[in-house]
Amino acid sequence: MAGYKETPRQKMIAMMYLVLTALLALNVSKQILDAFLVVNESMLTTNQIVHNKIETVYDQFANQYRLNPAKVGEHYDKAKQARNTVTT
Repeated sequence: MAGYKETPRQKMIAMMYLVLTALLALNVSKQILDAFLVVNESMLTTNQIVHNKIETVYDQFANQYRLNPAKVGEHYDKAKQARNTVTT
């Protein structure tokens, strides 16, 4: 485990901690598991909202670039580069 030979006593203690952890995991109440589900759903919703906002910003960059490429060109190129960096 840690690069050295464990004594039988250390192996027994490690096994006892493993069993204790498993027993504690079995005794987790349904309310705690439901809380994890709520947190997971919230994270998924948040990720989707942030993704939609980012897409809106990129669309606004594209629209502004179409209206005035000389003024927005440099920033639009940086936005495209940032988007490509994140997606790869």
